[in-house]
Amino acid sequence: MYCTDNETGSDKIQLTPKTALFLAALSVVAADGVIENAEIADLDKIVRGDKTNFALAHTTFKCNSYEECVDLVARSLDEKQKVALIAILLDLVMADGTLPDAEEKLISLYVSKFGIPVGVFKDVCHYIAMKNNLSIFDKKDSECVS
Repeated sequence: MYCTDNETGSDKIQLTPKTALFLAALSVVAADGVIENAEIADLDKIVRGDKTNFALAHTTFKCNSYEECVDLVARSLDEKQKVALIAILLDLVMADGTLPDAEEKLISLYVSKFGIPVGVFKDVCHYIAMKNNLSIFDKKDSECVS
């Protein structure tokens, strides 16, 4: 378990990339105060049975604020991992094509802390929203090509 504590200097803690991924995912799905069954199923897809790193992420999440979690994640990932994480987080919360307010605020905090350019964030957000908008495949019978 990694709990930040300025008195002991543990603000230098660095998580493994997988633990950082799981911590970020957990923090985002919990941002609205409720973790629903569908969100648990989505987390399971990310965790892929890695109970050890997820348990570490879970206990770390329980003893740190959201801001401290963002700091821990930020110092544990390289630049490529940070951009990939933002895409994963957006995909996690935008399953219905929308970005809820609480989750958007936390993801924006990650983006800011990571130093990801706004344009990159907007592009990733656009493509994740498009990916999850299945209504673009709905056509009326009269629009079908025969």
